[in-house]
Amino acid sequence: MDWDDLRYFLAVARAAGLTPAANELGVSPATVSRRIDAFEQAMSMTLFLRRQTGYTLTNDGETLLAAALPVEQAMLGFERRSQDAGGSGAWSGSVRVATSETIASHWITPMLPGFVRDHPGLQVELVTGVNTVNLSRRDADIALRMSPPAREEEGEYIALRAAAMTFAAYIAAADAQAQAQRDWRSLPYVNWSEPLAHVPMARWADGMFPDKSPVLLTNSMPVMIAAAEAGLGLTVLPESIGAKIPSLVRVDAVCARELWLVYHRDLRDNQRVAAMRDFLLEVVRRWETALIS
Repeated sequence: MDWDDLRYFLAVARAAGLTPAANELGVSPATVSRRIDAFEQAMSMTLFLRRQTGYTLTNDGETLLAAALPVEQAMLGFERRSQDAGGSGAWSGSVRVATSETIASHWITPMLPGFVRDHPGLQVELVTGVNTVNLSRRDADIALRMSPPAREEEGEYIALRAAAMTFAAYIAAADAQAQAQRDWRSLPYVNWSEPLAHVPMARWADGMFPDKSPVLLTNSMPVMIAAAEAGLGLTVLPESIGAKIPSLVRVDAVCARELWLVYHRDLRDNQRVAAMRDFLLEVVRRWETALIS
């Protein structure tokens, strides 16, 4: 048994199918199927039941999964600690940052030119999305997100409170003039769809408009911004974005969500991650200062 066999096994066990496992591994589903078949033959046991709905672990598969997870953590920990071994230097290689699309495009990217100029040998990769990445599995090196590590993970990660992202309700300037003598709650509104229907911004909108449905549901902040600019209805946006759009008028404060900078403890001495950590802290500090001023 070798580590590569376990990587394929773990990917299929987590994804419960060939195609999503292949996407994670960066290979074809046929390659994953061939590797799993060969692994089962070498182990002389059936690890998965093949069904139309996907791959399900057998009892032997469940037993192997329990044994493989600690091996995975040990191997990934070794890889993290050895990232800078061999004299690779502080500013060579890459650093992968996980965050929301909004923070990546509106906060981080505009300030990246100075960072890459100061660190010419360092490649930055921005991983965006609504799902929280797994830092233990190296989905990213460092994350700027709206949630700290879970209580059971606290000893595994370093988590720094970076800032607070404030949200407010905005309407189109034309609507603001037309509604001058009426309550803005009579306007239509835009809200978050699954899997973000539980976030404070979505709950606020539902509470403000209990008797009517939103005219648009979306899980995309760029769509939210476009809807607000188009005058589709009241929309909740980060103040750092809404305040910069001349065609919008702020009508109410909504909430503030804490931003957390999170990375694995094994990377606390990694110079690339340290450089990115300091850069991200400077990014959020500048945005907070701009909003206050």
